[in-house]
Amino acid sequence: MAEIVQAKVFRYNPDVDKEGHFENYEVPYVEGMVVLDVLHHIYEKIDGSFAYRWACRAGQCGSCAVIINGKPRVACRTIVDKNKPLTVAPLLQFPVVKDLVVDLDRGLDRLAKMRPYVTRVTKPARPEIISKEAIEPIKEVRECIECWSCISACPAVAEAWQQFSGPMYHAKFARLEFDERDVEDRVKMAFLEGLYKCTTCRACVEVCPKEIDIPGKAIEKLRAVAAKTGLGPLPGHKEYTTRALQSGRSVDKMGASLLEMIPEIIHGNIARVKDARDTVGYFPGCLTDYRLQEVGKAIIEVLIRNNIEVIVPQEFACCGSPLLRAGMVDEAKENLVPKNVRILEELGVKTIVTGCPGCSMTIKNNYPELIGRKLGFEIMHFSEYFAGRNDLNTGDMKALNLKATYHNPCHLNRGMNAHDALKNVLSKIPGVNVIEMEESDRCCGAGGGVRAGERPISMMMARRKGEFIINSKAEACVTQCPFCYIQIQDILKQMGYQQIKVYDLADLLAMSYK
Repeated sequence: MAEIVQAKVFRYNPDVDKEGHFENYEVPYVEGMVVLDVLHHIYEKIDGSFAYRWACRAGQCGSCAVIINGKPRVACRTIVDKNKPLTVAPLLQFPVVKDLVVDLDRGLDRLAKMRPYVTRVTKPARPEIISKEAIEPIKEVRECIECWSCISACPAVAEAWQQFSGPMYHAKFARLEFDERDVEDRVKMAFLEGLYKCTTCRACVEVCPKEIDIPGKAIEKLRAVAAKTGLGPLPGHKEYTTRALQSGRSVDKMGASLLEMIPEIIHGNIARVKDARDTVGYFPGCLTDYRLQEVGKAIIEVLIRNNIEVIVPQEFACCGSPLLRAGMVDEAKENLVPKNVRILEELGVKTIVTGCPGCSMTIKNNYPELIGRKLGFEIMHFSEYFAGRNDLNTGDMKALNLKATYHNPCHLNRGMNAHDALKNVLSKIPGVNVIEMEESDRCCGAGGGVRAGERPISMMMARRKGEFIINSKAEACVTQCPFCYIQIQDILKQMGYQQIKVYDLADLLAMSYK
C-alpha cells in the first residue's frame, strides 16, 4: 500500500470565497519529495484551479516561498517528512491574490525606491576588474534571491513594516555600502529605513534558503559605520554604553552586587565540591550581577548540587554586547573584550558558563573575530550546558506542581544554536507541566538594543509575546535570559496579568532542590 502525505493547504478564490480557508489533501509519498512536489500533485491530479508560484525548482529564484508548518521556506528545497502533517500557507505581510499567490507590489515598490543597484557618478571608461578582496565583504549578502521569506518571518516587520523595511532591504544596503563602486550614502538610507529597529533575533537567518547572516553581515556592519559617522548610537543606547565603558557594567547597581555576595555564598570565589564531575567558570554578566542577583545565586547553587565545581571571577567587565549591537565596535574591542578574555582564560578552566544568552553569543561569536584568535575555553549557556549532559541530578529534586509555558530566547535558540536546551532541562523538573505556547521562539523585542533605543516597537513585539503567554493558560512563563525576563515581566504587568509569574530556569531548578 502506498504511503500517503497528509497536506493541509490554504485556499482562497476571490471570486467565490469571502475569506481564506484550509483544505485537506492526501498525496502519495515518494522518497525524497519536496513540498513543491506536493503542490504539483494537487494541481495536476486533484484541482487544476489551484494557484501557486514556482519557476526554477533549483532554489535560485525564490518564487516558490510559502509558509510551511509555520515557517517561511522555499517549497522546492523543503523535504517532506512523511511522518508529520504538512501545512502550507501564503507568505505573511502581503495580500493574497489567490490560494498561495500573494501580491508582492508593496515590497517591490519599496525596493525600487531604494535604488538597489550600483550608482555611479560617471560611467567607467572600460570594463572593470573587481578584485577578490573587494568582493569578500559583500560576498555573502549578494547571495539573496529575493524570496521574501525573511520579510515574512521578521517580528519587527510584523509589527511595524512602515518603520522597519526588513532584513532583505538591509542586506541590499550593506551590499551596496561596502561595494567600493557605489557612491550613494547607503548607511543613511538604512538608518531612515529603521536600521536600529532590528532585534538581531536571527529569525531571518533561520528561514533564509542561502543562510545569509543578515544581522551579523549587514545590520551590525551598517550600524558600525553609522556609529562612526554620528548617526548612531541612538540616545537610548548612550546611557548604557557610556556606563559600560565608565564602570564596567551597563546598568546601575540595585543593592549589593552578586560579586559582593560571592564570598558569603561559596566562601571565596571557588565552590569546592567533593568528587567534582566538572569544573567550570561562571560569567554573571551585568544584569545578573547588578539587578538579578537571586538568579545568579540560583545558577551557582544548581551547579553545586550537580557536583560541579564553580569558579567565579573576582572581577569582570560588561561583555560588550550593548556596544556591539549599537555599532560601537572599536570601543568594545579596545576597552572591554581584552579584559574579559584575560580574566576568563586566567581561571584555567575548559568551560565558562553564563546565564545570559547575549553574553554567551557575544563571547562565542564576536570575541574570536575581535581578538584575532580562538578563545582558550568553551563558552556555554547554563541550559545548554545541562541539556548536553545526561546526568542532571533529578534524584534530589522535589515536585513543584506548576503549570508553565516557556519563552525560548532568540540568542540562545538561534544565536547559540541551542534550539531545545531550555525545554530539555525544564521538562526534567518533577511536577512541572510544560505547556507549549504559540511561537515559543518568537522574539520578545528586548534584544539588539531595541528595548533601549526603540522602546515603542520593542513593546509592540512584547505585547504579541504577552498574548501568546496569556493564551497558553499557564500559571508561569519560564525563560533564561535577563533581558527577556525583564521584558516579559514588564509586558505582563502592562497587560494586567502580573499574576502570571516569570521565572528564570535556574530559579525553578533551585526551588526543586530545596
